[in-house]
Amino acid sequence: MAGNCGNFESQYSVKGDGDIPIDKYKSTKTGLTVVIADVEGPIVNGYICLATEAHDDDGLPHTLEHLVFMGSEDFPYKGVLDLLANRCLAYGTSAWTDVDHTCYTMTHAGSEGFLNLLPVYLEHILYPTLMESGYTTEVHHVNGDGENAGVVYCEMQALENTDESRCQWEMVRNMYPGQCGYKSNTDGIMKNLRESTSHSKICAYHKAFYRPENISVIITGHVEPNKVFAALQPLEEKIVSKGPLPPFSRPWQSQVPPLEVSVIKTLPYPSDNESHGMVKVAWRGPKAKEQFTFTSLCVLFDYLHDSPISPLQRDFVELGDSYCSKVHCSIIENSECCIYISFQNILIEKLSQIYPRLTNTLNKLAMGQEKIDMTRMYNVIQHKIMEKLSRVEDHPHDTVGRILIEDFLFGDTKEDLKTRTSVISMLKDLKSKPEEFWIDLINQYFINKPNVVIIGEPSKALMEEMGKTEAERIALQQKALGEDGLKKMGEILEKAIKVNAQDPPDSIFTAITVPNVSQIFFHPIHPYSNHSRDAANKNPNFPLADIPFQFQLDDICTSFVQIRALLDSSGVPQELKYYLPLFCEVLFESPMFRNGVLISHEEVIEQLQADTLVTEASLGIQGEHFSLVYFPHIVQVFLKVELEKYEKGVAWLKDLLYNIKFTAERLKIVAKRLTNDIAEYKNKGYAVIRTLLNSIIFSNECNYVISSMLKQQTFLEQILKQVDKEPEVVESRMNQLLQVLTCNLTIHMSADTARLAAEHPLPHKVWTDIIPKTHQFTSDRCTMKKTSEFVLESSPDKHIIVGVGSVESSYLIQAVPCIDSNSHPDYPAIMVFIQYLTQFEGPMWRHIRGMGLSYRYRMYVQPESGLLYFQLSKSTHIVKAFKVARDIVTGYIKGETNFSEITLESAKGCLTFKLIEKEKTVSDVSKECLLSYLRGVSHAYNRDLLQTISKVSIADLQRVGEKYMAPLFDVSQIRCAVCCHPSKVEEISEEFRKLSIDFKILNSLEEDFFCRL
Repeated sequence: MAGNCGNFESQYSVKGDGDIPIDKYKSTKTGLTVVIADVEGPIVNGYICLATEAHDDDGLPHTLEHLVFMGSEDFPYKGVLDLLANRCLAYGTSAWTDVDHTCYTMTHAGSEGFLNLLPVYLEHILYPTLMESGYTTEVHHVNGDGENAGVVYCEMQALENTDESRCQWEMVRNMYPGQCGYKSNTDGIMKNLRESTSHSKICAYHKAFYRPENISVIITGHVEPNKVFAALQPLEEKIVSKGPLPPFSRPWQSQVPPLEVSVIKTLPYPSDNESHGMVKVAWRGPKAKEQFTFTSLCVLFDYLHDSPISPLQRDFVELGDSYCSKVHCSIIENSECCIYISFQNILIEKLSQIYPRLTNTLNKLAMGQEKIDMTRMYNVIQHKIMEKLSRVEDHPHDTVGRILIEDFLFGDTKEDLKTRTSVISMLKDLKSKPEEFWIDLINQYFINKPNVVIIGEPSKALMEEMGKTEAERIALQQKALGEDGLKKMGEILEKAIKVNAQDPPDSIFTAITVPNVSQIFFHPIHPYSNHSRDAANKNPNFPLADIPFQFQLDDICTSFVQIRALLDSSGVPQELKYYLPLFCEVLFESPMFRNGVLISHEEVIEQLQADTLVTEASLGIQGEHFSLVYFPHIVQVFLKVELEKYEKGVAWLKDLLYNIKFTAERLKIVAKRLTNDIAEYKNKGYAVIRTLLNSIIFSNECNYVISSMLKQQTFLEQILKQVDKEPEVVESRMNQLLQVLTCNLTIHMSADTARLAAEHPLPHKVWTDIIPKTHQFTSDRCTMKKTSEFVLESSPDKHIIVGVGSVESSYLIQAVPCIDSNSHPDYPAIMVFIQYLTQFEGPMWRHIRGMGLSYRYRMYVQPESGLLYFQLSKSTHIVKAFKVARDIVTGYIKGETNFSEITLESAKGCLTFKLIEKEKTVSDVSKECLLSYLRGVSHAYNRDLLQTISKVSIADLQRVGEKYMAPLFDVSQIRCAVCCHPSKVEEISEEFRKLSIDFKILNSLEEDFFCRL
């Protein structure tokens, strides 16, 4: 509790799941609410939340959210908020708009910078300038070429017509009939942004909803309450000085119209791939205040879909002739909730069969024809309890922040908040509920109740029609404007840009001191390893000398044990490497031998869920099946277990590595599932460009290429044919792969070793005999090849472009060689140079995103692969964005644009935050320690890097810019991939040709070179 609260009175305090203290305060002068959750660690988060409501698709909540960042009464300069945030050890600011609220976020390293920025941020929210020039550039405009643009317009162009967006919104619109805000698209649709949304509407919306009594300032992190109230005092005085406001009507007070009749709709969406579709089935759920019922439905949904043996996975996915590759259950928490089930990557001929089959599955459970497995239900609940505790440990800010936002929207009393923060006690109550309880729940919400069924059907004809219609619309717009009108549009835009570009005085920034990093609290970690005999026994709770393979141990403050088995795939023969993604997917879903007895895959899955919290096998560290990130040649087998189940976790790892039984039946089902997943990936612009670029940069031996969705599609289709004809051959090759992988082994484990040793005396002993005596194994330290060694010196096709019908905006990625070590002396300066250009309100932000050319841009160096990347995503004008980026980089390199000390300080502050944020939780610290080991640097590398970054000068930027950045836009050196709508391929190719970049046009993603094994 706070000492001196100033204008703020304590409302109440609670302590919820994970023992995080939460205190709520309210201002007696302004009605402003402050909620503080004391989360440990180096990061302090802020969520400034307002309840917002709309009844059309103009996107007023979303467009207003963007304009808030364009300046305020006290700071009337575009971008000053983000530049100040960076200086206060943050990565800019951000926000999101949901259907019932708008939330502005801030995340800082330490509390000092947070407290400096908080009143500035709130002043922007309450008293923004809302100038028309900001509306022009940030929301929507027509440029001098007669094309529509603007940051929001650019953002929505990339989202509006995707399969997921169209189906989701159609489902929501039909779920909430009549006059109801929940059916509104608060982001704004493109037609409305062009024709209906206006500057005056946004100003009126701000006046109606942006008031102090409609704001909850939610803080998660270690900060003293009295310092928060002191920081807010000047703002409180300003609010009072403005005089009394008209009476306030809280949003969302009207009744939600009932769903009285069922709706079934077939909805086409644009796509050039008509092989797979999607289905969404939705029902009305409980009211938001009915938290016990809400939690019960969450558990029921987990039971229905969370594993391959669950009813929905069993009936739709885990079949030789499957219906889809993914089933997902979710709840939209509104005042009256929407509960729904999504089926993805459905074979087109089976779209109409999904809903009847779902009805049959649910009816069998409701009528008792299929018994609810109460043992499994108990395990599901226990797993969810552990999952909640794990989330509080691994993601405390987002977990608690989300709860407090929901309480702001739906709660009224201390009891409401206590209920929301005590989910674990509700889960424990659910353990004792009989089968009848769950049957009643199914009947209450799913059986013979009105529902909404949306059948999403891909349509090439619609794709072509929409492309043609859009081209005709722009042509008509250009014709209607005429030469004079186009000139006027260009002048309006240029004037707006000029008004927005006014630079704030340096005094605004120098008035705020950069916080002292040494005052920031870091999670402690004590790493140990057996890489040398002297170091092996330094932890008396867990001596490592007798463990016969490489072992790294992180001693941290945690309630869980995380175990990572790292297997080097460098020695795997080429013909077996293509099995690696399949291996990772099937490993936890296969039968296995235990004490000479074969255990079925169903039993394995059920027992794993009972004994572990997380299980995962992956290629590389982070990433997904077909999109790898770090160290792609490592196969990682990961288990997370409760402290008391540590020995079971180790036993499971042993069985997974040495006792697994691959079967043709399971391989066929999983291969089919992966094949269906690829259909989804091929609709994602970023996945497409990354796949194409990897194929022209890396050799075929590299796992970046091996895991390519295009090559994997070819391989998996071959496997599906072979597994029917020669099942023993496929099984044999999987066994060969496992044998090669397990010839080497490195374990990385994190735990609280004192607690572990107290629970399990001599905890290291279980590792000494994990490897079977008959197994071929080398104890030599693994010396895997660096990814940079797989980079091709040249490629026959250096620049590739492809059209994808589901992609309405454009994507680009390019790369050139760069440094190949994290220890390289130029690495800190390169990082600062990149941050200088790309930071919020930095040069690229202002001239690329700010001009509505591309919603996202990115530049980054990856020493492990020895490459420097530049990327554009969700771009409305890809060639213009490319040229602007090139001119920005060239301007700094040639000295035509001067570096600013103020902007440099901002960049270093932002980069400092990003490094500290990597260690915001104990699990994050352990993961960074693992990456440090793989990179061959000290576990304190990130913290040492903070000091090096602080010393980077403008002279350093000039030096590394010429040496490393110049090649990034040298057309003779770059390798580049572009993905866009098929109707734009020729136009974009021609425009790049004028820049001396000659793209090879792919007619489709099935081109032989990229699919050939």
